[in-house]
Amino acid sequence: MKIKISLLAVLVMLLAACENVLDKQPLDKISEATFWLSPADAEAGIQACYDALQCVGTSKNLSYELWGMMDCFTPLAHARDGGRFQIASGTFDPSNAVVAEVWASAYRGVVRCNDFLMHIDDIPFADNEAGRKSRMKGEASFMRALYYYQLTLIFGDVPLILEIQNVSEAMVERTPQAQVIQAIYDDLDVAINSLPESYSGSDIARASKGAALTLKTKVQLLEEDFAGAAISAKAVIDSDVYTLQPSFPDVFNMQNENNSEVIFDIQFISFVQDGNCFDKMYATRAHSSWGWTWIHPSLWLVDKFERIDENPQYTIEDARIQPEVYNYFEGRDPRLDWTIIRPGAHTIGEGNVDMLYPYGVTGYTHSRTGMTVRKTIIEGDGGIAYDSPNNWILFRLADVLLMYAEAKTETLSGTITDASVYDAINEVRSRASDKLPLYEVGSLTKEEMIENIRNESIRELAMEGWLYARFKRWDWLKLNDGFKLMGMKTNGDICTFADSPILTCQYFDYHKWWPIPQQEREINPNLTQNPGYPE
Repeated sequence: MKIKISLLAVLVMLLAACENVLDKQPLDKISEATFWLSPADAEAGIQACYDALQCVGTSKNLSYELWGMMDCFTPLAHARDGGRFQIASGTFDPSNAVVAEVWASAYRGVVRCNDFLMHIDDIPFADNEAGRKSRMKGEASFMRALYYYQLTLIFGDVPLILEIQNVSEAMVERTPQAQVIQAIYDDLDVAINSLPESYSGSDIARASKGAALTLKTKVQLLEEDFAGAAISAKAVIDSDVYTLQPSFPDVFNMQNENNSEVIFDIQFISFVQDGNCFDKMYATRAHSSWGWTWIHPSLWLVDKFERIDENPQYTIEDARIQPEVYNYFEGRDPRLDWTIIRPGAHTIGEGNVDMLYPYGVTGYTHSRTGMTVRKTIIEGDGGIAYDSPNNWILFRLADVLLMYAEAKTETLSGTITDASVYDAINEVRSRASDKLPLYEVGSLTKEEMIENIRNESIRELAMEGWLYARFKRWDWLKLNDGFKLMGMKTNGDICTFADSPILTCQYFDYHKWWPIPQQEREINPNLTQNPGYPE
C-alpha cells in the first residue's frame, strides 16, 4: 500500500493549492529545506489538506465517490453502471475500482494533513500570529479526523498513520477500529479547542468549531455514544451561529451559498480548473452540463415522503403522464420535488428552456427508474461539464437537529416528554411545509419517535450522501437483500409504471464493511482482508 508519498510529490500537490509559491523556487529546486519556511508555505499546506476533498475534472475523487454516490448503496437510489453499480447491486469484490479510489483518496488527504502537522511547528510565525498558527493546526486536525472517519465507517479497521513514513515503515498493518476512533477524537479535541466559531470574508470556507462538533456527533453516533452525541449536537445548536434557511430550496440555491444553515462545505469555482464534477454526473442530458444521470432515485424513497394532500387534482396539461403516475407523486411533502425530478415535474434545461420530465431526456443517459436528482444540480444555464461552480454541502444545521433528536431520544425510554426532542424535529418539519403536522410533546413513545426521526432524516437529507452512515447504524443496509428496484417506463409517449423490477439487489452481512482494495494488498501483504471477501 503506497501510504508514503515522496516529499517532492507532496510539495507539487501543495504548490497546486497556492500558485504564488512558484515565484519562490523553481519546481525542480523544491525540497523540505526550501518549502516549509514561511506562513505562506503553511497556508499552501493547509489548502492542500482541503483540496483532497474536491472532485475536480473527473468523477474519480473522494467527494464524488463518498458523498455524491453513497445513497446509491441503500434502497434510496441505484447507480448507473460500473463499480458503483456493483456496490449498489451487492456484486462487488476487492478488485472494484470505486473501492480502491475511496481508499486512495482518503489516504491522500491523510498524507497531506500529516505532512502539514509534522512541519507547522518548524515555521516561524510572528508573535501576533500565534492564533493563526493554532487555528491552522486545528484545521488540519479536523480534516484528518474527517478522512479517518470515512475510512473507518466504510472499511472498519484501517492503518492508522499519523506521520509521514519512510519506505521501511510503509508496510503497516490495519489498526483496530477502536484505536482509529480514539485518534479521531484526539484530533477533534484539538480542532474544537483551537478553531473559531465562525469566519467572514475570504476565510468563510474554513473548518470551524461547529464543523468539528458536528463531526464529533457523527463519530459518537457511529459508536452509539448517544449521550455524548446529544451533548455535541446541542453545543452546535446552542452556539447561535447557525439558523435554518426560510425555505428548503434556499439551502441549495447557488446564489445563496455559504448561507446561515451551512456548517461546512466543499468549495468550487468554474473556469480556473476548480469546478465540480457533480453536475456532470447527476444532471440529465437536457441540462447545460450535459449530465450522465448516474443516480437513479427509487420509488422506495418516494414512499417516504408523506402525503399532505390526499386528493390531488389531475391538472397536468400533458396527457402523456398517466393519472395513476401523476397522482402517485402529487400531494406529497414538497421536499420530494425539491430533491428529485420525476415524471410530470418541470425542469429547466439547456438554454433555460422549460421542459416536462421525462420528455426530451432519452437514450443511455435516461434514468432506469424514470427519476433523477434535482437537489444538487444546476438547472438551466450555468452548469458546466466537469467544471460547475456549485459547492457541495457536507454539514448543515438541519442534519444536526435531527442527529440531536435521535441521540437524545435514544437516551430516554417510554413516552418521550423531553420538549427539546420535539422542538428539534418540528423545526425541520415546519420549514419544509406549514401543512406538515407537528408532533405534540408527550404524544410519541420512544419507538414511535425513533421511527419518525428516521423517516424525517430521509426526507430532509436524501441525495446528500450522509444517509448511508445512518442506514449502517440502524442496520438498514440489509434492506438491500432481495430489494427489487421498481420504476417507470415510457411506451411510445405514454409514461406508466414498470410491470416488473428493473433489477433485484443482494446483500450479505459481510457487506457491512467494504473489502480492502486488492491493489493495496498486492503492494502491502501485511493488510488483511475483511471477512467474506476472496483473499
